[in-house]
Amino acid sequence: MKKILLFFVCLITATLLTTSCADNKTFTDNHGKQFTAEPYGWANYESRKYDTVMYEPCVGNIVWSVIFSETVIVPVWLTGWQIMEPVGLKGPRSGPK
Repeated sequence: MKKILLFFVCLITATLLTTSCADNKTFTDNHGKQFTAEPYGWANYESRKYDTVMYEPCVGNIVWSVIFSETVIVPVWLTGWQIMEPVGLKGPRSGPK
């Protein structure tokens, strides 16, 4: 019985690690060039954060992190790499194209 329960916990954890509510968004800058902004977290904000893009916390990832806080892996993954989701451009132009 314990092996079956452990199997399902591992299966759910693996599923959550491969899915999240934070999505990539494609924007067009002021020069007409398109770029894709990806979600970021505390582990990769230096490489993925754009200064011209507005980000919001992804509530779904926060909820999943709290629910699976005992696993440690799920909260670290979701907050470390996918907690902030791009929502629009800063300045006069806003919104994804």
